[in-house]
Amino acid sequence: MRIQSTFFREVVLGTSLQILRRGITLMIVVMTMVMFYPVEAFPLFGFSEDEKKPKESAPAIPPEYKDKQMPKGWRTDPNVLAAGKAIYEGTENSDVNCAGCHGIDGKPTRKGKGAPELSNPQEAQKSDAQWFWEISEGKRRTKMRGHAKHLTEEQRWQVIAYMRTFAQ
Repeated sequence: MRIQSTFFREVVLGTSLQILRRGITLMIVVMTMVMFYPVEAFPLFGFSEDEKKPKESAPAIPPEYKDKQMPKGWRTDPNVLAAGKAIYEGTENSDVNCAGCHGIDGKPTRKGKGAPELSNPQEAQKSDAQWFWEISEGKRRTKMRGHAKHLTEEQRWQVIAYMRTFAQ
C-alpha cells in the first residue's frame, strides 16, 4: 500500500507542478505582451484603445458665439489661408500650435489622441460658429484649450479658413 501512495503522490504532485509552471509561464508571456505591445494585445482579449464611448450630444453654442460667421471671401483668399497656416503650424504665435495635436495634414498625431480628424468631411459640417467657439473657449473634457487670449478674432477666423481646406 505504501508503494502505491508514494507513486500516486509523485505523479499527482509532478503533474500539478507542471500545470502550475505552464500557467505561470503563460501569465508572464501575456503580461509582457500587454506591457510592451498594448495596441496589439488588447484586441486579443476583446479590448481596444479605440473603443467607442457613448456619444454625448453636442453642447449648445453660447449666445455670444451663435451668430458668428466667417467674413465673406475668406475661405478662398490666399492671404488669409497663408496667415491661417502660419498660426495653425505655430510659426506665427508660439502659444498656439494646432498641428501639434491635429497634425500638419489635419489627421491627429499621437499627442492629439482623440482629437477630431479635420480632414473628415463630417467634421467640416460643423458651423463656423461652432468652430469659432471651440477655438476661442476650448472643448470641455478634452486637451483642447481656448485661444481667445492668444489670438485676435481675425486670427481665429484665419485659422478656421485654413482648417476648412483639409476636408476639401
